[in-house]
Amino acid sequence: RTPKGGRIFGQSPRSATMLRASCAATLLLASLYLSALPPGASAFIFTSLPLHRLAASATAVVAEPARRASPCRNGDDSTPSSASAKASSLSSGVSTRREVLGSSVVGGVGLAMSSAASPSDATAPSRASPDGGGVSSVGWGIVGLGDVTAVKSGPAFLKCDGSNLVAVMRRTPGKAAEWVRSLDGPDSPVRPYDDLGEFLSDPDLEAVYVSTPPGSHLEICRRVAEAGKACYVEKPVGRSGAETSAIAEAFEERGLKLFTAYVSRAYERTEAVRTLLRKGAVGDRITSVRYRLRGTGGARGMDADGADLPWRLRASVSGGGLIMDVGCHVVDRIDYLCGPIVNVEGKAENRGSPWQDVEDYVSIKGKIGPADAAAVRSQGASVDLEWDFSPSKEGEEPVDEFIINGPGGSLRMAAMSPSLPVEVLDSKGKVLRTLTFEAPQHAAQALIQKVTDELRGEGRSPSCADNAIRTSKVLDIAMGGYYGGRDDAFWDRPETWPGRPAAEG
Repeated sequence: RTPKGGRIFGQSPRSATMLRASCAATLLLASLYLSALPPGASAFIFTSLPLHRLAASATAVVAEPARRASPCRNGDDSTPSSASAKASSLSSGVSTRREVLGSSVVGGVGLAMSSAASPSDATAPSRASPDGGGVSSVGWGIVGLGDVTAVKSGPAFLKCDGSNLVAVMRRTPGKAAEWVRSLDGPDSPVRPYDDLGEFLSDPDLEAVYVSTPPGSHLEICRRVAEAGKACYVEKPVGRSGAETSAIAEAFEERGLKLFTAYVSRAYERTEAVRTLLRKGAVGDRITSVRYRLRGTGGARGMDADGADLPWRLRASVSGGGLIMDVGCHVVDRIDYLCGPIVNVEGKAENRGSPWQDVEDYVSIKGKIGPADAAAVRSQGASVDLEWDFSPSKEGEEPVDEFIINGPGGSLRMAAMSPSLPVEVLDSKGKVLRTLTFEAPQHAAQALIQKVTDELRGEGRSPSCADNAIRTSKVLDIAMGGYYGGRDDAFWDRPETWPGRPAAEG
């Protein structure tokens, strides 16, 4: 900060500006040197120098270009941005494991601020990589051990490189221990907990996977952030855009990493589609995106438990109907492949399910907005999406069809699958070739590996808070009329919902 009178170290204002720029550049070069040193040496050298006051400005100089290349961001990004997230994207080498697992502004350029500052570091076992370039493993914990963790995600934490599952938690007494035995055997070192506070105090815990239903995400994620842990949270992240943003802010305020479970971003199949688009399979641009679904889209747990509806059909738990669990994947996949959906218009209805308060039909129309990370030029392409979850009429077959059109052809596929074929069509609709894929044993494993890699300082996750917020906002606009707005706790006032079947009678 330039003192009163515009001089710093006796220099003129112009010279002072040049001096600050030189100091920032010197700091960046020093950080690259320090990141190559052993953890103890870099921490000692840095904390012995009065350079930390310039760290934020040095980070600001280099952080902005990386924001544009982040796979979580796409386009001009109207969602809240995180300075800590920008900085962490630049990590090319880190001196301590805390700087990999967190995302402090200084940590983003590889500087060690205070490696011995936290009591938890003193008790946690060191798993530093032998070469000093990150950490060899991440101590993971899971909150919520429902159906999604049985096959889709849970086993992945035992199989991913650099992942060390150390603890799990479920409220029902004995259920966490039962889950550990069923998944990892009776001699498993994974520690089971029934209490969230005790779980978060586990000395080896560094990152938490929150896999409970969405209605509990905000409370649990805030507790995780308060405990200073990185987080990977199931989708939909919140019951609304407001809740999703609140969860993101809890981690942003503390400089912690937040990842979101939009697993299709890491599918081999999704990357194959991106490659086809880059190579001109539909031409030099995308002109339209179409999607139609009839059925449940493969949603799990749709059998009613006694008189209770499945939680995915209760707004207080899910934030709406099946669109929240199934449709969010499609919206996010379009965001990843093509760009953010803008100029959104939509409607939601209950067409044939009077036993539930939530909608069973949603349509969305819009355009693709500016996108830097899209696979091919797509700005201005039309978007037309429709989900019909109402009971099928006799003879009706389920439909799941996702089509990306361009002047030179189309790509056609089912959206709700990690492995079903992708067809490449010419401009007249003739199938030129069909790509096939092997079904992954654990659908979430590829993304969990990327998240773990980023926490170790060795890669980037393609799914974080930014894309989750964009997806939530698109769904809010489409369903706002049904619920009489979605900026508040609308799930607590079902009697006011204009679209509710009882309200129509």
